[in-house]
Amino acid sequence: MSASPTTTTAAPAMLGTTLGRARCPHPAAIERMKRSLQQHGQLTPVVTVMRAGRPELVDGFKRRVAATALDWPELCCRVIELDETAQWVAMLQLNLSQSITVLEEALVLRELVRQGLTQVEIGTLLGRHKAWVSRRIGLVERLHPELLEQLKQGLLHPGVARRLLGLPAGNQLELAAVAMGTHLGPEQMERLVSLWQRARDPEVRRYLLGHPQQALAQAFPKPTPTSCDPRLSPSSQMLVRLLGLMEDVTPRMLRLLRPPPPAPDLEILRSRLKVAQMLALELQTALGSCASDDAAGAKGASAETS
Repeated sequence: MSASPTTTTAAPAMLGTTLGRARCPHPAAIERMKRSLQQHGQLTPVVTVMRAGRPELVDGFKRRVAATALDWPELCCRVIELDETAQWVAMLQLNLSQSITVLEEALVLRELVRQGLTQVEIGTLLGRHKAWVSRRIGLVERLHPELLEQLKQGLLHPGVARRLLGLPAGNQLELAAVAMGTHLGPEQMERLVSLWQRARDPEVRRYLLGHPQQALAQAFPKPTPTSCDPRLSPSSQMLVRLLGLMEDVTPRMLRLLRPPPPAPDLEILRSRLKVAQMLALELQTALGSCASDDAAGAKGASAETS
């Protein structure tokens, strides 16, 4: 950024929106911005760069749309000097504490790739790991163009979209239609994609498309709630509930660990995986001690002599 930005005013219609191709302001966000402008006025200037003698917005797209709807004659603008790479970096940095979505981050990162930067260079610029950059760029580069448009319009959940990236483009469309038609969430979509990839019989795949909820219920039945024995102490009743949670969570974790996550993810997760491994070993020892016949006999003998 320039060390000495200038401040000026400009009519909303005079502000260029070429860089807005990386932003996806939803109608609800525009309405909130309109209310804010009406109640508090413009609290911060929009940020622009000069291109061919015209100010181009880097930040402030919602304010521009809201001000136009309110017939405001002008907006306060901060003009900074940025090259075509720095303008995209600035767009992310100016929104670190604001409502930039994962999709918008991905669109900005794609623009940086088009500027000739590698994913490692982008990560260094932004203080992020290459894996963070790779996951977001994959969202816009491996997703079917039709689904990308639905994502921009808020019709497709980003979490659902990410679960589709491992599928061929045509299958992405099929399963996305199922997800939107039956309101599947990201976790359900992950399970449905897993079933789809394992299925080889066309009839099975047709069933998955036609009856996704039933297929998921059959493949992943909900655990039966564990009723606590009233003879148990309060702490043991809590233990029963936690054991039920462990029985539900453990198979899901195993599916995510076999095969292991990609190497870049493992590099980030390694410290947490080591902590989990130590806790699991400690838990295994405690479970083995409590579950053994010797432990039960010792407890019984203690009760008889007390």
